[in-house]
Amino acid sequence: MKNSNTLRIIGAALIAVASVSAQAAVGHRNDLLGAAVTPEQASRTIDVSSKTPYVNVEYGEVVRFDANGKVFAVKFDGVRDTFKLNALAPAGALDHDVRVYVAPTVDGPY
Repeated sequence: MKNSNTLRIIGAALIAVASVSAQAAVGHRNDLLGAAVTPEQASRTIDVSSKTPYVNVEYGEVVRFDANGKVFAVKFDGVRDTFKLNALAPAGALDHDVRVYVAPTVDGPY
């Protein structure tokens, strides 16, 4: 019985360590940045080329991005005011890091 409880405790500890490690690998939660939406919801489009280092958006804005022929859209309603767009872009859409600067609005969280 004692061995069974010890194994359960060790197993639980290993699961906890794995969970913490997985969260650390992610680095941040995407819901703190914004949300992927359909391109039809966007109010404007930003073309992203290999020479685009950053983009400026406003809190609450929905933007369609055209990056090398790949289209995606983001609603910027998170709490972070600067981050890498790569965190919300579909895999392979961006070939380099693109920083997002989210300007505050009267309705924004900051």
